Formats: sequence, structure tokens, C-alpha cells
Amino acid sequence: MTRPDTAPRADTPTGAYTPAARRRTEPSPYRTEPKDPMTTPSGSPTDDNVPLPEITAADLAAQPTGQLLAHAMTLIIRRIGTVPLEERPEVVRALDDVRAALFGYWVLHYHGSNAITGFCQEMPHRVVDADFFTLLDQSLDRMGDDDLLALVRDWRAELDRATAEVERQERETGTAAQGWDWERTARLLALLDAETMRGLDARYRAIGPASLDRVSGYIREHADAVFTVVK
Repeated sequence: MTRPDTAPRADTPTGAYTPAARRRTEPSPYRTEPKDPMTTPSGSPTDDNVPLPEITAADLAAQPTGQLLAHAMTLIIRRIGTVPLEERPEVVRALDDVRAALFGYWVLHYHGSNAITGFCQEMPHRVVDADFFTLLDQSLDRMGDDDLLALVRDWRAELDRATAEVERQERETGTAAQGWDWERTARLLALLDAETMRGLDARYRAIGPASLDRVSGYIREHADAVFTVVK
């Protein structure tokens, strides 16, 4: 899956990932809970006062897949990037089903330019974020992307296997951490089976084009939820 050059950057961790980095304390922006209009942040993508990005009917039909996806994400990513870290979960919770589905897909697509191994390296704080995987699972299910959904579940199974090994080692040494931290995440990632990850990477690259075509169809089917379509 090729990262579009014009894409806004989303969900970049603050600071470089190193094993000695400090424990992550930011809230997950991926928790999906019932939406409460009374807690929707002012100016969020669900506010009636914030116009959706415009697109012509011709561009909607003909725009290349990566460009169309980036265009659809413009308002959401801009909003997430302009609110304080602690408010980002509320922005995501306020998204309707269509835009929540696109956002979950977008995070994997954008940070997965080097496949699943690359995502783990670029976004280590998300591979241990259950809320992210819940959102991603829901996203792919809504879009009917069964192949990518099966891959993500196999990826989760490998992460769960490595997590169990980390926990076993901690029980043996009596050094169990209280919650997740960067050093523990680094140990988990080091325990991922190289052959399994190569297989996941190969599958991800193989299904990428069809997956992007599917998301383009989803965007066009639900265009009124993400765009103001003009002549």
C-alpha cells in the first residue's frame, strides 16, 4: 500500500521510539463508546457548523484511490491534529460509523507503508493498544474487507503469543510491570516470530491493491458522509 504524498500525517507518537523511553501515558484515541452529543468537542468533524470538504462528482468518480482516501480524511486528521492530546479520544468517539471506519483503515494504511513489520516499528504504542485493534476490526468489518480483517486477526494472534511470553518471563523473574511501558513493548516486539511477520508482510502487500479498491468503493457509496459533492 503506497502512502500518498499529499496525505496529512496522523497519530504520530511524540518523540522517537527507544526502549528506554518513558512510559506512555496518553489516552488511546481509538476507544469506541456510545456517542454523547453533550461531550462532542466544539468544532469536531460531527459539528453541523464545520463544512465537509468539497469534491466534484467527476473527481469523486475518477480520483485515484490513495488520493481519494486522503481527501476523505482531511477534516478528521486536521481536527485531531489541532486539539490537545487528552481531547483526541473524544474526537474519535464523536465520529459517525462511516468516518470511524475510514479512520481505522487510514491509520493502518498510512503507517503501514512498510507493511505490518513497518507499522510495528513506526507505531509501537499502537500495537499494544486494544482500543486501536477494536476500531480496526470494526472498520474492516463495516467495509467488508474480509481478507485484511483475517490478516489483522492473525497479527493479533502473534502479538498475543509474544505478550504471553513476556508475561511468562516476568513471572519467572518477578519483574512484572504495572501497565504497559516502552521497554516492555520493546521486549514484546523482539519476541515476534520473524517468519510469521514476513508472512504477514507478504499477505499485506498482496491484498493491498484490492483492499484500496474496496475502500474507494466504500467512500463513493457513503460520499455524503465525508464530502460535500458539487457539480
